Amino acid sequence: MSYSSKSFSAGLLARDGIALLPVRQNEATPEEKAFIESTLQDAVKRRFPNVKTVSTADIDVLVKGSKDKPWVEHLVATASPNVVGRVEGIDRLSKRLGVRYLLQTDIRYAEIAGGAQHVRIFGRLWDGWEKEIVWSGYGEARGYVYLFFPAVPAPFEKDAKVAVNGLVSKLPKVR
Repeated sequence: MSYSSKSFSAGLLARDGIALLPVRQNEATPEEKAFIESTLQDAVKRRFPNVKTVSTADIDVLVKGSKDKPWVEHLVATASPNVVGRVEGIDRLSKRLGVRYLLQTDIRYAEIAGGAQHVRIFGRLWDGWEKEIVWSGYGEARGYVYLFFPAVPAPFEKDAKVAVNGLVSKLPKVR
């Protein structure tokens, strides 16, 4: 975990719900982005089975054709561990989605390096009521199917699952 605010707790997450904002593509392909969004949704639902979760597909339907669509696209476009600060309108989107927390994610690194796929996913959790970042962290994987000669690189999907599960596992566990 990179950062966690004292004002954020697993109990608040359980009570107030979470929305999964569309993943920022960065270095990945549209297909890899779609795979990570699906994997992220599954991982969050597994980790928080009784927590209200709004998926990226739900958000797309809710903001389609509304004045919030450009804002959501801007938020996704500016997802970065290097960009910190208040974002106008996050409270409005939080209310519209009916959840307090919004998980913003970014595929930071996804390429073949040294023969193995390397996937790093950055995430941060916004408190829509307080309009601030309350948690941030990374999940990453660099893998091989076999570690002995000849080494066989793991496919993107395998490493993406490891990276997503690593990110989600760092969120506080709801009891």
